[in-house]
Amino acid sequence: MRVALLASADFALPVLEALLTAGHEVVVGTQPSRPAGRGQKPQSTPVALRAAVVGAGSTELEDVNSAEGLHFLTEARPDLIVVVAFGQKLGAAVRAAAPWGCVNLHPSLLPRWRGAAPVPAAILAGDKHTGVCVIEVVERMDAGDVLASRRTTTAGKTAGELLVELAEAGAALLLEVIDSMARGDLRRVPQDETQVTRARKLVPDDGRIRWEHSGEEVDRRVRATTPRPGAFTQLPDGVRLGILAGQPAVCERGHLPGEVLDRDDGLVVACGKDAYRILRLQREGRRPLDVTDYLRGTPLPPGSRLGP
Repeated sequence: MRVALLASADFALPVLEALLTAGHEVVVGTQPSRPAGRGQKPQSTPVALRAAVVGAGSTELEDVNSAEGLHFLTEARPDLIVVVAFGQKLGAAVRAAAPWGCVNLHPSLLPRWRGAAPVPAAILAGDKHTGVCVIEVVERMDAGDVLASRRTTTAGKTAGELLVELAEAGAALLLEVIDSMARGDLRRVPQDETQVTRARKLVPDDGRIRWEHSGEEVDRRVRATTPRPGAFTQLPDGVRLGILAGQPAVCERGHLPGEVLDRDDGLVVACGKDAYRILRLQREGRRPLDVTDYLRGTPLPPGSRLGP
């Protein structure tokens, strides 16, 4: 097929590679370059950078629904439009620009977790499983029929690790959907609107650890906000301490939330129920360290409290 891939973020990179490897002809539309980094120099999207490397090229689209965007699609003459981590809503004219329609790769098991940050939402909610699905793009965001899905466990995984896994699985799933389209045996499953949940975009304060929560809840927050926006707490001197990795731990009752219990096997901190063992961390302004390396030169004896 001739595929118009509308994509911007890292999550879409396996899809680009899979489409090209499978022999499909791909034209790429992506978000414009944006200022980034300390120097605020314009930076192309990850998809634009990869497309240049593999020789596909890309077109920057400020608004795919504009006359410029529709001209891009008219010139591209796609059989199918594929949308992956693009960052723009598609109007009716765009959705109708390809005879095979328009599909989207979404990192959740819809209708659970429609919205901007479905992977962190699944982890924070304690979902045992999540997944990726290919859906038909319709007027309402993430509301189209499910064309295929693939399931995986969330156990022990950070949001970043899950996104990498789901991106690879989703790329393979998309190829299966395209093959089903070609055979004419594609199955559409309408979403159950009574089961819809919403996943809002994360903000920096979502990474703040509340030690009054259980050790399991603290673990979910760390994993859900890794790598972004990042989990953190405060040292007794008020300095921010990033928490990069850890695990729930068991402890006896009678300790204050945030109290340091042990330094011998990670940094064990009391929670509202049980505890959390910090294994990797980063003091503000310093490099990331395993906890044993950090504690060699840092006074943080049992009885100290992290917080607030």
